[in-house]
Amino acid sequence: MELPLFGEIDDNCGLFDGLSQELPQDFHLNGNLSFGQPENNPLAMDEKVSLQQQLGLQDQTHTSQQYQHHQQQQQQQQHQPQQLMHPHFFLPQTLPPLSTPILGKEEFAGKYNFQLIFNPKNSGKHWVYSEKLAKVFIHMEQVLPLSFQWNPPVDGLWVRATMVYKLDQHRSQPVVRCHNHMAPDNNSNRNINPMQVKHVIRCLHNTSSYEEANNGHLSVLTPLGVPETALNNVPMDFLFTCKNSCSSGMNRRATELIFTLEDESSQILGRRKLEVRVCSCPKRDKEKEEKEESGESGSVPLAIGQGKKRKIPNPGLGISAPPGKKIAMDNKVYNISFNVIGKDTYNACLRSIYNTMAGQGVQQNNLEAQKPFMEEILKKINEM
Repeated sequence: MELPLFGEIDDNCGLFDGLSQELPQDFHLNGNLSFGQPENNPLAMDEKVSLQQQLGLQDQTHTSQQYQHHQQQQQQQQHQPQQLMHPHFFLPQTLPPLSTPILGKEEFAGKYNFQLIFNPKNSGKHWVYSEKLAKVFIHMEQVLPLSFQWNPPVDGLWVRATMVYKLDQHRSQPVVRCHNHMAPDNNSNRNINPMQVKHVIRCLHNTSSYEEANNGHLSVLTPLGVPETALNNVPMDFLFTCKNSCSSGMNRRATELIFTLEDESSQILGRRKLEVRVCSCPKRDKEKEEKEESGESGSVPLAIGQGKKRKIPNPGLGISAPPGKKIAMDNKVYNISFNVIGKDTYNACLRSIYNTMAGQGVQQNNLEAQKPFMEEILKKINEM
């Protein structure tokens, strides 16, 4: 019979107070715990040693009554939750999740009235904010100043910043930097913790920790402490180390920052979000997306199948070559066959060809002739 893990050893009599099973009829108690016939147990003591002598008791009947009382206790304990008593055995109260769940989209203030404070008036040449889109456009490796507020301003809380894809079909995929920006010789990767290399977002706080969940999602966790006396919020600066347009990274997909207020057990107490685009020309991209949102761009979508669609001018708008120049039209079909290493490289090559054909189709006003070939490329992209 196997010994149970639960119970408390009585040093006086050697019995277990909390055995999960009834003792067998042929149970023999001696200086060591033994089960079965004593002649078959090398650890058993002399058969002539009586139970009275081992327990130091004077009355055999009293020992029998004690044993019966012990059996009654066992039967009662079979119907009660067992308590972990023995100091040498440990079982965790809860098991960690196999993977971190995908963060929700819904914002909520929670019991601490968690707020993200953002002042668009602080914008400059490196970043701008669109009130219409509720979106930040920012240069790579430039600081985005934010603040967080919670009430009452108790200590022992953290804020976790996670960058995710906005569209549902991409949300399960982790946001990571492109191959070029993760290269060891990139200036942004010098003198940093190797854990930070894959992270698009960085927090300029010396107590921040960079984490990777079991499902690959990356986040930055920072203790909030308590606000200073003259303030009712805690400022925190962030920067971004990759662009949304990088083909082997975010690949033009729309992204947003999810900020969660958490306690020491990682329970989410509040959630806020902010859509962000990391780009080379924040002001230009802001104006372009605002026009697209209003339907004022007079353009048709370039169906590349990911994130915010780039747009190409409508051929009917009368775009033509500069005066005195004539664009030569080449309708000859060429076949390309070559091998590349890596899925991302494969997709990047196909997208480059697709975009080149789309641009030439507009310039040469033969988009319809290009269309079947472009659809074939798009099909290959979507199959990966």
